[in-house]
Amino acid sequence: MNKFLTFLVLSLFALSSCRSDVDYIIKTRYTYTNSTASRVDLILYDPSNTVLRTIVINPQQSQVENVTSDGPQTGIVKPFANSNAIVAKVVLKFESVNKCITYINKQGLLSYENYDNYNPSMLNNSENSLVFDIGTEELNSAQNCN
Repeated sequence: MNKFLTFLVLSLFALSSCRSDVDYIIKTRYTYTNSTASRVDLILYDPSNTVLRTIVINPQQSQVENVTSDGPQTGIVKPFANSNAIVAKVVLKFESVNKCITYINKQGLLSYENYDNYNPSMLNNSENSLVFDIGTEELNSAQNCN
């Protein structure tokens, strides 16, 4: 009987100390606004260069991506974090002129610090809203797509 009670107590202790409850959820709303006259495609790639998905934004329209993550009490969720795979590259394609910009690492759309309204004080919040305006600056810096 003592062995059984010892086993039961140890089991309960192990279960309670290994719980995986999430203490905090942080949320970030990303709005991608297309201010150009061209349809824009955001093509997301994984590290093996496989297309994960494409986000289509028509001219003068916006697309919203809501991402959530468990973790620290405050902060910003990385862009495209709800994908089931790691997003290693984003190609911003202007369909009507066949011009592209490729972002890797923490360039452009891949880092929240590059978004138009980013402010370091946002890191103190658990819910944030970031905007990236795709406009003439991006269109003028785009190169012919390969």
